[in-house]
Amino acid sequence: MEVKNEGDCSLGVTKEITVCADKTMFSDLRPLQLRKTMEIKGTVTEFKHPSDFYVQLYSSEVIEYMNQLSASLKEIYANAQEEDYVPVKGEVCVAKYSVDQTWNRVIIQDVDVLQKKAQVLYIDYGNEEIIPVNRIHQLTRNIDLFPPCAIKCFVASVIPAEGNWSNDCIKTIKSLLMEQYCFIKIVDILKEEVVTFAVDVMLPNSGKLLDHVLVEMGYGLIPKGPNSKKQSEDQCDPEDAGKMTAENKIVVDRSDLIPKVLTLNIGDEFCGVVSHIQTPEDFFCQKLQNGHKLAELQASLSEYCGRVSPRSDFYPTIGDICCAQFSEDDQWYRASVLAYASEESVLVGYVDYGNFEILSLKRLCSITPKLLELPMQAIKCVLAGVKPSLGIWTPEAVCLMKKIVQNKIITVKVTDKLENSSLVELVDKSVTPSVRVTQVLIDAGFAVGEKGIVTDKSSDTKEASVPLGAEAKLNPPVWTWVGLAIDQTVDVVVCMIYSPGEFYCHVLKEDALQKLNDLNKSLAEYCQQKLSKDFKAEIGQPCCAFFAGDGSWYRAVVKEIVPNGNVRVHFVDYGNIEEVTADELQMLPTKFLKLPFQGVQCWLVDIQPRNKHWTKEAIARFQTCVAGIKLQARVVEVTENGVGIELTDLSTSYPRIISDVLIDEHLVLKTNSPQKDLLKSRPVNKHDLQSDGPGCQANSSAVQWRTIELPVNKTVQARILEIINPNLFYALPNEMPEDQEKLCMLTAKLLEHCNAQESQSSYRPRAGDACCAKYTNDDFWYRAIVLGTSDAEVKVLYADYGNIETLPLCRVRPISASHLELPVQIIKCSFEGLMELNGSCSQLIIELLKNFMLNQNVMLSVKGVVKNVHTVSVEKCSGNGAVSIADKLVMYGLAKNITSKKQTTSYKEKMYRMNCCCVELQKQVEKHEQILLFLLNNPTNQNKFIEMKKLLKKAVSWRNTYETGNSEG
Repeated sequence: MEVKNEGDCSLGVTKEITVCADKTMFSDLRPLQLRKTMEIKGTVTEFKHPSDFYVQLYSSEVIEYMNQLSASLKEIYANAQEEDYVPVKGEVCVAKYSVDQTWNRVIIQDVDVLQKKAQVLYIDYGNEEIIPVNRIHQLTRNIDLFPPCAIKCFVASVIPAEGNWSNDCIKTIKSLLMEQYCFIKIVDILKEEVVTFAVDVMLPNSGKLLDHVLVEMGYGLIPKGPNSKKQSEDQCDPEDAGKMTAENKIVVDRSDLIPKVLTLNIGDEFCGVVSHIQTPEDFFCQKLQNGHKLAELQASLSEYCGRVSPRSDFYPTIGDICCAQFSEDDQWYRASVLAYASEESVLVGYVDYGNFEILSLKRLCSITPKLLELPMQAIKCVLAGVKPSLGIWTPEAVCLMKKIVQNKIITVKVTDKLENSSLVELVDKSVTPSVRVTQVLIDAGFAVGEKGIVTDKSSDTKEASVPLGAEAKLNPPVWTWVGLAIDQTVDVVVCMIYSPGEFYCHVLKEDALQKLNDLNKSLAEYCQQKLSKDFKAEIGQPCCAFFAGDGSWYRAVVKEIVPNGNVRVHFVDYGNIEEVTADELQMLPTKFLKLPFQGVQCWLVDIQPRNKHWTKEAIARFQTCVAGIKLQARVVEVTENGVGIELTDLSTSYPRIISDVLIDEHLVLKTNSPQKDLLKSRPVNKHDLQSDGPGCQANSSAVQWRTIELPVNKTVQARILEIINPNLFYALPNEMPEDQEKLCMLTAKLLEHCNAQESQSSYRPRAGDACCAKYTNDDFWYRAIVLGTSDAEVKVLYADYGNIETLPLCRVRPISASHLELPVQIIKCSFEGLMELNGSCSQLIIELLKNFMLNQNVMLSVKGVVKNVHTVSVEKCSGNGAVSIADKLVMYGLAKNITSKKQTTSYKEKMYRMNCCCVELQKQVEKHEQILLFLLNNPTNQNKFIEMKKLLKKAVSWRNTYETGNSEG
């Protein structure tokens, strides 16, 4: 049949008009899977008034599709010739947008054949325009029939107060919503010519509902009729209000009730437990090291839910996080609402464990932001390297997997990242040989090995021809930051300063800065030669950004999209944040992400502003102390937001700690860091280990241990193994142990002793305890001293050999008293007569001591042995002879030698006594001379003898005084 007017072809009419058969109609697109009560996130992209606006859906799937669509349309239609293609109403086509000249999907709303113009709606954005038909092309079949990314909405539960929405209302509300992310709850769905959604909109900044704002401002009215449950959901029962704490009365922004997610990277390995198993392709793990935090959370949940009275009007929406009372133990846990099973019951998933169940609404209560600070602990996993041999996982396969991993500490290694889960290997290392869960399932015939990359399945996604640029966008870019660990000391230079509480550093190690300079040059060449204008900024996405300060391009991450269309970016290698225009951004190829981001965010530990904010004087002084100077940084704290460091300037005549300068000049206040408050549990590495310190052993419940005892005044050569502080460090004498044969016999006994014990998951040694440790290199058991512990690991010092390593808890066992009868070969040491000037354990002294003598051979002179600790002086050989370590600290002004002070005082007292004795002796000699002279001159005068006796008595008296003075001296 010949068609004279294609514009007459109506939506869906194809049986008589053959030309419509090749067209893509709106009904051909896949439907949106949106239902009532669903809560979604989106961006308002078009706003006419509160009863007519469009929201672009925000999800990883939509973002991925939009990126792919943009690249595909650009490639396919870039060189398309203009032609007078006449579309039909309801057809989905591709049109060139008049503002930015990019190709986008449209639906044809009307066609004027005579004027050759068409009215189109951009279905992924919501805006309309009338354009010539020569800017419209037929949609190629290679383009996926993805649902429209923008939905038409109107605000539910409110009507305009004046019959129509006023211009003032439209202007005000548009400024609040346009181009803003917001939460939207679907109240109703109207299936008209264009499907329209009645929605509740939560404003992004205030957290208020839009219908409430419209009523409060006088723009809208609540329609008469039955009130929905929603109006009561946001109101608190007056009786409950008195029982709530002040913390719970705070109005909570909905965005604050989104829990954090644990971040895992490919290659990560940790000890964990499998908390819930559906199948080998769907199970949940927990990190063992977060066990104590989870226990504290459970206690807080119980306390909070015990205070809050049950509310009959609590109706959480799907996707909400709340508190749920588990049916098996009646304890409260964090849960996510997955679906409504009925009007009075919901399906919830426990976000810290992975299991789910249907609960009555009476067993739920709201949650506070404080209870969501700990990230969700349930890690969704897929077992790597296997697929079910029968196509599906049988109950027997699931049962076998549960048997292997149940109630055991398992080593979990991340091999790949999927969209919503992690691909992992599970290994049980508590037995010998180790058991790999994958291999057990294969050996049992329940699984077969799978090679290649495992990806998430998508049943309804059609294959499409996608250009290379789009394929790159399908896999999100992976990047890293320069990594630092607690207690690590590095050289840095400060590259950006906001305040002492926020500044950015470059770590001066190896050739990192040279690599950064080379990368910047390559990046500049790339951006100049391959300028792309189709980059769409997304928050958190890496990109190339133009810096107007020097006219160069640098790596950046998108921080914010501002209402005027500009973008705020963080220059990740330097720390500054700038606002740039859309055309000053370009896509960042993955080859430029190989070098870790170099700008490390830092703050000074141990200080705080004098008031709420840092003063201009404090910032200026800090800048003069650090600008352009190579500094030494010691890492004290590591968080997701950066590192807390202690900065020291070593370029001056003596080490100058920057925070001390600010404190001494009264520009900031000193604050106690957790590390100094808890000196006995000072972290010593990135695993937050608790360090041994004075007094630790006194509190330990473990068996007491003793070291070999060196004779006083003996000098030995020894290697320094570990330094806790000047009053406690460990050394191993270089002399061959006398009990070498006994040590070999002891090793055999320990092997028998430890193999006879079962793995004790409850065993948690403490810093300073003796234990049995399984050495990694030979898997033999040896005596060890615990230097520090974390939830999952133990740092040990092998007590007879001096090696140090960090082990999982499954490789340590309790030790018996009989195995400690033989003294251990290491010795505990303390500096003789050394007192730090600040009276506390200065981290700078510890770092200097480590630089001077850690893992080096020194000469130890034993001055005394008290309670298993050798008091020693330490000398180190150098080109100029022996150097006293204590004298070095004294010379730097960090300590003083109290031994020499005592000696000086004693010497003065002795000299005083000697002077006194000499005077008395001189007097006595003079009296003796008088007596002798008298005898010589008057040998027979009887009267003179009487006088002579008197003189002798005086002489005896002086002699007694002399002797008494000597005995006291």
